[in-house]
Amino acid sequence: MILYTTMPSELIFQENHQSCSKQTIIEVNGLSLLVEPVSHEECRVIQVLSTNPYDFLNDAIQPGSLLSLKPQIEK
Repeated sequence: MILYTTMPSELIFQENHQSCSKQTIIEVNGLSLLVEPVSHEECRVIQVLSTNPYDFLNDAIQPGSLLSLKPQIEK
C-alpha cells in the first residue's frame, strides 16, 4: 500500500495515542498550524500545514517555536 500524503508517518501510524491526542490544528494569520499546548497561555508549533514555500521561511512559526494564545490588542 502506498500513501501519498503531506502528513508525517508519525501522525498516520501513531504508536502512542496519548502523545498525539493533545495536538490540535489552529489558524494564525490565515495559516494552519499543528500545535500542542505547553500551558494555558502558550503552545508549541509541531508542523506548518501549508503548500506555500514562503510560509516555511517565517521564523515566528517554525516547528518548536512557542506561540502566545493571548489575543493581540491592536492600538
